[in-house]
Amino acid sequence: MKVNQCKIVDCTIRDGGLVNNWDFSVDFVQKLYAGLNEAGVDYMEIGYKNSPKLLKGADEAGPWRFLDDDFLRKVIPEKGNTKLSALVDIGRVDENDVLPAARACLI
Repeated sequence: MKVNQCKIVDCTIRDGGLVNNWDFSVDFVQKLYAGLNEAGVDYMEIGYKNSPKLLKGADEAGPWRFLDDDFLRKVIPEKGNTKLSALVDIGRVDENDVLPAARACLI
């Protein structure tokens, strides 16, 4: 008998940022994360881990376009069962801006 291995991923912040330039309030993101945990969603794409120095217009984008680990730790100080993930665009991230998994807060 096969067991269903499907996972649920919410991409409201990462994909939705294409509409509002990643300008979501901290309160909104915190409430969304709490709701996803309560609903049993497996993963939340919380934004991008790109490097602002490699993209034009970085100063105009909200914080979810260029996730900073210290900022994210303040926004989500205690993780629930919903795992956090961030998208990285090839050529738009400096590898030195991505922490090793043991130190990253997207675990």
